[in-house]
Amino acid sequence: MSTMTGKPRKKQSNPKSLSRWLILAGLGGIAFLAYYNSFQVPLVFDDILTIQRNASVRFGEFGYSLLDARSVLFLTFSLNSVWTGQQVWSYHLVNLLFHILNGVLLFFIAESVFKKIEVDSRRCRIYAALAAAFFLVHPIQTESVTYISSRSELLSTLFYLIGFLIFVKWREDRIGLALSLIVLVPYFFGMASKEPAVTLPATIFLYDFIFLSGGTTRPMLARWRFYALYLVGVPPAIYYILTYAVRGSIGGNLVGNLSSAHYLLTQFRVIVRYIYLVLCPIGQNLDYDFRPSLSLFEPSVLVSLALLSAIVVAAFRMRKRWPMFSFSILWFFITLAPTSSFIPVLDIIYEHRLYLPMAGLCLSFPWLIDALVTGLRARSSFKLATVPCAAVVLCLLTLGTVLRNEIWRDETKLFADGVAKSPHKERPYNLLTYAYFKKGDYPAAINTINTALQNIPEKRLDFMETLGSLYLKTGHFDEATAAFKQTLAHKEPASLASAYNDLGVSYLYKWQSLYSSPAIGTHHLLPAAWQLASGEPLSLERLTADVNSILRPAAEAFSKAVEVDHTFLSALDSFINISYDLGTAPQLETQALAVLKDRNDFNSGYTVGKIALLSRQFQRAHEFFERAEEARYDEKQVFFNDALALGLLGDKDGAVAKYLRAIRVDPMFVEAHHNVAQLYMERGDFASAIDHFAEVLHFDPNHVSANLNLARIYAAQGNKVAAKQCLDRILSVSPGNPQALQLYQTLGL
Repeated sequence: MSTMTGKPRKKQSNPKSLSRWLILAGLGGIAFLAYYNSFQVPLVFDDILTIQRNASVRFGEFGYSLLDARSVLFLTFSLNSVWTGQQVWSYHLVNLLFHILNGVLLFFIAESVFKKIEVDSRRCRIYAALAAAFFLVHPIQTESVTYISSRSELLSTLFYLIGFLIFVKWREDRIGLALSLIVLVPYFFGMASKEPAVTLPATIFLYDFIFLSGGTTRPMLARWRFYALYLVGVPPAIYYILTYAVRGSIGGNLVGNLSSAHYLLTQFRVIVRYIYLVLCPIGQNLDYDFRPSLSLFEPSVLVSLALLSAIVVAAFRMRKRWPMFSFSILWFFITLAPTSSFIPVLDIIYEHRLYLPMAGLCLSFPWLIDALVTGLRARSSFKLATVPCAAVVLCLLTLGTVLRNEIWRDETKLFADGVAKSPHKERPYNLLTYAYFKKGDYPAAINTINTALQNIPEKRLDFMETLGSLYLKTGHFDEATAAFKQTLAHKEPASLASAYNDLGVSYLYKWQSLYSSPAIGTHHLLPAAWQLASGEPLSLERLTADVNSILRPAAEAFSKAVEVDHTFLSALDSFINISYDLGTAPQLETQALAVLKDRNDFNSGYTVGKIALLSRQFQRAHEFFERAEEARYDEKQVFFNDALALGLLGDKDGAVAKYLRAIRVDPMFVEAHHNVAQLYMERGDFASAIDHFAEVLHFDPNHVSANLNLARIYAAQGNKVAAKQCLDRILSVSPGNPQALQLYQTLGL
């Protein structure tokens, strides 16, 4: 039986060792079994920011600086984008491959470390396989492997383990400056993947202290040349991470709102929760609602602190008798330190932060099972063996991972799970609402917001904004207006400007539901130009009444939005449109031109350009849009409108270039994708047209025009199957669409 002491026991019978290749194949197989159902998990949560809206990723750029935050991570995303665009299976495949590589590295690390406490090489190899398998299939790893943006954990751990393995495999009598420089390479790439890799020198020190130096520090002094480089270099690295890298990471500024003291107090409880999830991975949650702790004397803080202190003290005291347990426990705390100590991070708790700590904990798994089995055999008549018992545990963990991935496969299930487990946190409701919104299930989205209003009444203003948008989608315009009026109670300028803009949009929706828009260039207030959407006769009195009750309040709302936030371009654009409809555009243009005499003001240049576009003065529009672009180069709406003007001037190439610049600013700009696809279609570049129409359908699968144009392209190419799929989508949302029916007949379908 195993004693797990620091002294190797006598060598037992040693049959022919298992083939490493067989073990590695088995590790890959069990990992695939655990994650086979994750390949169609959609882009969720931060994936929208890191992939869908990230122009560098979407355009396959590779000019990343290794000093930029997580540059290695984004490089891999760019490679994925070049390979398969936004097809999620390739992102998940790469994540799984990195996960398997980490499992393989852990196998080799475990085998080498276990030989420090066990002379039976066959047992070392089998136990190393069990440790790696535990790491690969534990359900707590799903957030790191299945959630694409958490590839940062996989990558940083990969380089971390490479650096650690190099040290473990190095001859003890030759550990010095040369090894330090070699380990520095993966260490650097690890930090360029994610910042917590900064702890690698500490875990190497821990390994040296426990396994090479026997739990004492004196023998380590002979290896001072190795540590000198890190003693000098790590403090500046930590300073760089805190002052630059963290603020440039996914999601922008990740620095939390809690003080360092309050964050530390909270993390005592968080770490206890992490330990529970490792031992019993039940109740996993993408978005925990974890209350901050503000006092050391809270009972939960005191109990957590006492428990963690006892664990750390016990681990230190076990360093000679049970070195493996000691090493695993201390690895866990060291690798958690960057996110679970005194450095405030925006989100208090995330499961993916356990990925690297699990790499150390897994090393004790086979020995823990061995100790439990040995104890049971000594106290009962059960004839248990370590490997079969460990295999049962691994099977249960694999099942848990498969079931957790089933929840990830459907974002409504994932976010509904978050709402059920965090019923008093705002974000899960917003995520679930958006998931329903993308599916077009507006009633379910409205029900979600109403539930949120009941459970989190203090967030009423934020939820009313979402509820108003849903009312617009369902045609309840008066209810939307009433909801947006409530949001005017916002105090912050950005929120107040958005509230005014939303209110103006609600008026516009109502107006557009009543009236059919006239052609560009006509005087919009003439009854002959406007027509009631219902087909009823229109009188000047009716038009005047609706203008005063709908259009003028809309103009006032958009004007206030721009007044509160002068950079709010969509509000300015809507205000210009309404001013044109109301006949006040000439005064607006005069004011803008007066400003432009003194300086190249963005809003003024855009105003003159947009009025010119509405008036069909396309050359003038282009000239002033160009002036606006010089003042502000990152506004997609300017490029979009400039592209419209150039297209109407007959400059198709110039229009394509402008649309692509708009898409560059916002890769999810559906209208720009659609329009540039039409231009590509006109010039016969069907491959490019298909790519951009596909982008439209990625965000709006039922987009009628994109489906119709794709059907036409596929029909021209003789691909009747693909054409039929597009036409079927059109007819599912617009059953009597004449163009789709005509193309059906032409294709003989």
